Amino acid sequence: MLSENITFDTFDQQDTDLEQIGELYCKTFLKEGYTTDDKEAAVSNIKKHAGYKGFYGVKGKDTKERIVGFAYGYSSFPDQFYRQKIAAQLTEEQIKHWLSNCFEFVEIAVDPSYKRLGIASRLHDELLSQADHRTSVLTTGTSNNPAIKFYQKKGWMLIKMNAPVLSIESPQIIMGKELI
Repeated sequence: MLSENITFDTFDQQDTDLEQIGELYCKTFLKEGYTTDDKEAAVSNIKKHAGYKGFYGVKGKDTKERIVGFAYGYSSFPDQFYRQKIAAQLTEEQIKHWLSNCFEFVEIAVDPSYKRLGIASRLHDELLSQADHRTSVLTTGTSNNPAIKFYQKKGWMLIKMNAPVLSIESPQIIMGKELI
């Protein structure tokens, strides 16, 4: 199970591994007990995002061709739903700095049995190496300390704490990274 045995490749809307990617999404973010409908919704959402301008997705596979991790994002534009939600939390100066020529780092997930092998770092670095943008932004839960520490190690900085991006009940942290 060494990370050297993991191959990394890109994925898009037509990728034959989207079902596995959707399953890993559910395992990571919905935990146990997710349904077939949950997986179908995850795959549908990933396909929708893969259709966005500037989409770039990276997947990691083990020697048995099993998806062990993925990450993706896309170019950020003012008419996008999540971009509008992020912008609503920022000052005009922050919007100008962080959301002009921006890559939205949307998802990263690694199978629990493959954690601590450097896979998340490789997915992160590969994804951002292809982002031809000045900045990148992401959100994560305020209590997701492993993710927050990971992003800070990778050079991300806090833009806003306790931001009700989607709801007041689930505040998030907005983070940004200078790419150029």
